[in-house]
Amino acid sequence: MWRNSKPVQLTGRISVGLFTIILVLSGCGSGENINKSARTDNTPNIAMDVPPSLTGSQQNFVGQSGVNALAYSSAANAVGQPCAYLVDDKEDHFRNGYQMTKLLVSAIATWSCIGDLLIDVSNFVDHDGAIHETDNNRDSEFYKPEDPTHYSVTDDSDSQTTVKMYYGYYRDTPPIPEDEPQFYISWNESGDDTLQGRIIVDARTINPGNRKLEDPIMLRMDFNYTSDEKAVDMFLRFDGGNKWAEGFRIHLVKDMNANPLESVYLARGLIEMKAQFLPVASIKEIPVVQLYTVSNRSGDGAAIAKFLDVSLPLKLSGGIIDNHLGNYLFSRDDKYYFDKQGQSDWIYKLVTDSEYRGGRTTPEIDGSWIPFNPSLDLIAGESGLNLGSDYFTDSKCAKINDKCNPLLNAIFDQHKYFDELEHNLGTEPQDWRSKAISNPINLESVYPNGHDWTDAFEFSFTPSI
Repeated sequence: MWRNSKPVQLTGRISVGLFTIILVLSGCGSGENINKSARTDNTPNIAMDVPPSLTGSQQNFVGQSGVNALAYSSAANAVGQPCAYLVDDKEDHFRNGYQMTKLLVSAIATWSCIGDLLIDVSNFVDHDGAIHETDNNRDSEFYKPEDPTHYSVTDDSDSQTTVKMYYGYYRDTPPIPEDEPQFYISWNESGDDTLQGRIIVDARTINPGNRKLEDPIMLRMDFNYTSDEKAVDMFLRFDGGNKWAEGFRIHLVKDMNANPLESVYLARGLIEMKAQFLPVASIKEIPVVQLYTVSNRSGDGAAIAKFLDVSLPLKLSGGIIDNHLGNYLFSRDDKYYFDKQGQSDWIYKLVTDSEYRGGRTTPEIDGSWIPFNPSLDLIAGESGLNLGSDYFTDSKCAKINDKCNPLLNAIFDQHKYFDELEHNLGTEPQDWRSKAISNPINLESVYPNGHDWTDAFEFSFTPSI
């Protein structure tokens, strides 16, 4: 009967515009600049072959529009391979750790695909270091601001190649070598079959008219592949336009020697927060969000997320009735087991710490379910959350800073209340996943150097081998 209250979601339906910077990478090496005999095609491959359950889709571009359509590349079309590993923008990506993992791993799958396309195209253009025009002429009525206007390809050594792309330049004022590109990829393939490289994207000046203030401004993706494992480390930076996030990081590893029926993929994620998802005046703490996800080769897996110091306002009803159950600060372990279709095998959310932080206007007694204006005794009673008749008294979630774990766990555990929150579901499958996420080692920083963005997005790459 609380269905009619429609309380806010745990973290809100927040769109971070992650895929705004998935660009159309077309025009690179087109027309008269193509030299198909320039190099022998011994192209390395950086794709991770990530199962669809980790991305939310398998190169699904049908029905995409607006900024999501930018993930489609003309270069990809030329070889019949779209690079659109896109999750549904309508999903609540912050509902649980699995949804958040898909959001970030989708970006890795997309950029790995785009990187492969550029590496492929580089085999058919001159590696002379000169800046060439593409077919995307800014003076033309067919100009596309999301496409590059100029590019260069350079052999830095016998084993390292760099591609730079420039956006928004006129042909009579082309970029010069001293100008920084907006897109950069460099890779090095050593004799022992080790592939290392880096992608850097400056999203601020690529199709600026289509940017939103909350979108990322910079992207970096490092990859390091050996015969034993493939590892990708992606960093996304936001600026002041995003009110709650400073940066994202996702680290994905594929174990090349693992049992294909057990943990082949390991994804770890971290969000550097600067404000609450749902701001509350009485809560000044900054939340922490950590992700840890495993998957086997076919896509069965499990995700565990830690939400630390997150605010949760629980307004029970709107309109003319002022009934607010109060504001809470809580920490939660969020486990989500999924199958290869991305469906849940088990959902278990456990509030490990919580505090009441004021704002409660719910009356103690004389409430009613119909019309919907419940009192504390109804909420705590058998027709409510069954917390006991003395709940919301003494030190049981009654005063500021009281612990409220039973209340919040009951809200997440009971299916008949708070429909817009995701509830616990099923029982734990006792399989390899339980062991794989039993002792997660989470990322500690979103920054490449561990403490800030200094030099994080320099357009350069020096291989370590």
